[in-house]
Amino acid sequence: MICKFCQHESNPASRICPFCGQYMGVEGEISADAIMEDAPSIDLSWAGRTTKSARTGKKPRRKRGKRRSRLAKKNTYQKRMVNWAKVAVSAAALLMVLAAGALMYMRLTPTGQLMMARMGRDANADAYWALGTEYLDQGYVGRAIETYQKALEQEPERPDLADKLLLLAEGYQAASRYGDAEAVYKRIYTEVDKKNVTAFRQHIDLLLYQEKIYPATDLMQAAFEATNDESFSNQRSQLVPLPPVASLASGRYMFSRTVEFSSPQGYEVVYATGDEELPEAGTPYTGPITMEEGTHTFRAVAVSSALVSNEMSIGYTITLPSPLAPRTNMASGTYERPIRVSLRNIDEDKNLRYFYTIDGTRPTPKTAPEYTGEPILISAGKTILRAVALNKYDKISNELNIEYDVKGAFKRYFRVEDQFAGLEIHKTTPEQFAAKMGPPESQEDIVDEDVTGKAIKLVYPWGEARFFTGEKGMILYYFTTDQSSHGGPRKTAVGQSLDEIIAKFRTMGQLPNARGDRGLYYNMSEGYAHYRVASDDPDTGTLSYVYVGQGISGSLILEYQIKAGRAQRITLRNVSRQLSLIQ
Repeated sequence: MICKFCQHESNPASRICPFCGQYMGVEGEISADAIMEDAPSIDLSWAGRTTKSARTGKKPRRKRGKRRSRLAKKNTYQKRMVNWAKVAVSAAALLMVLAAGALMYMRLTPTGQLMMARMGRDANADAYWALGTEYLDQGYVGRAIETYQKALEQEPERPDLADKLLLLAEGYQAASRYGDAEAVYKRIYTEVDKKNVTAFRQHIDLLLYQEKIYPATDLMQAAFEATNDESFSNQRSQLVPLPPVASLASGRYMFSRTVEFSSPQGYEVVYATGDEELPEAGTPYTGPITMEEGTHTFRAVAVSSALVSNEMSIGYTITLPSPLAPRTNMASGTYERPIRVSLRNIDEDKNLRYFYTIDGTRPTPKTAPEYTGEPILISAGKTILRAVALNKYDKISNELNIEYDVKGAFKRYFRVEDQFAGLEIHKTTPEQFAAKMGPPESQEDIVDEDVTGKAIKLVYPWGEARFFTGEKGMILYYFTTDQSSHGGPRKTAVGQSLDEIIAKFRTMGQLPNARGDRGLYYNMSEGYAHYRVASDDPDTGTLSYVYVGQGISGSLILEYQIKAGRAQRITLRNVSRQLSLIQ
């Protein structure tokens, strides 16, 4: 149809012009010009005359309807031109819209992402997890594992990671890669979800499938502790032996006791008393165990092949009766003359042994002399009698501690003024020493831990002397001799007997102990003295006097080397540190 307003041709069925938007009217209206244009040439010479039909005498009716219809048809349905450029543009636009829609669909919808994953294109992790499951369902286990791994690498952390890792473990298990599957299960319940029952259960099932009974039962216990799911405990109880039982209930007991362990099902019992790993480092139980005094803790398991029961733990405290401390027949106090003191037994056990000291040190069965019933002599001066009792269980009583003050004179303690004749520690110089003793055989610089600073040693046939640099230059700090002509402190000398030397210093009169050692005295402000046996021969040892009081820096030590009951060498030395006192 041709628009009468803009003269553009449009679809014959249209009533509204697509070019100008005007209403074009109904089909068949034809303009006069169009009619005249198509009309044939007619002789109109008769125009203006009226003619009538010869028969009717009327003017003939002009038949125009058929003609008009033909002309109208010719002008209305004439052949039209197609605008292919517009068609192409429209088609391209449509294709672009369709392509954009398809791209949006592929990128934004799960189904689209899955399609891209199937085509080998980049997709999100959800699509790879879904595709991996498709592969696994179809039996393509290798492809499934690779796809799951790709999804895990793309998104290693996600809220449902535990569920996804279960899929990967299932793939490993289907591929008989049991070690990899176990590692994934372990990762789930140790890192991702520590209470994941499914991961525990599938790992346990995999271990049982591989006949790894011992690790499986251990994992059942761990699963029960982590999830509180009693099914794990029940499953384990059906596999492992019952724990051992003890014949003696735990608790405190007087006197020694024995305990026995047994398995209710007759399995082997392995026990430990410390932190040993059970059953590997435990001790196989073979018979009753005797417990002496003290605290005893046992851990035991029953073992059947590779299966190990739960651990049984039990403890005991064994106590033994302690004896009562002895009493004395002499009360503490001041006495005019030496006294003799006896020890008395007030315990029900009449077979006690007693050990005592009067030199001031603590009495022990190993160091103190044993009381044999002979009264103990308490000589002049203040003396502290200390004694303990020992029973058949080697239990020691509390200590008896009683002081006596006996009037009378006694030898004084070893002190700083006790020196060799003509020599003095911390005062004699090398020149003075050489003038008295003669020139040495040799002289050398030394390093001695007893003093600080530079030190030298002068060597003689009978011994040596050592000097160190003090505030006033080189002074003597060490002198030793085996020469009897060198007068020692308090006129002692090499060759004198042990008792002769002891008699020249303060002594409390304590007897030797079973080994032969003898305590002479112990005083917090003065120092101490004792004789120590060097071997099994009580006549060979060292007699030592130590002074820690005023007038000396550090400690002054006087030693007599005793052999065959006599002094073989005398040494006087000073050390820069203060020696600890004997208790």
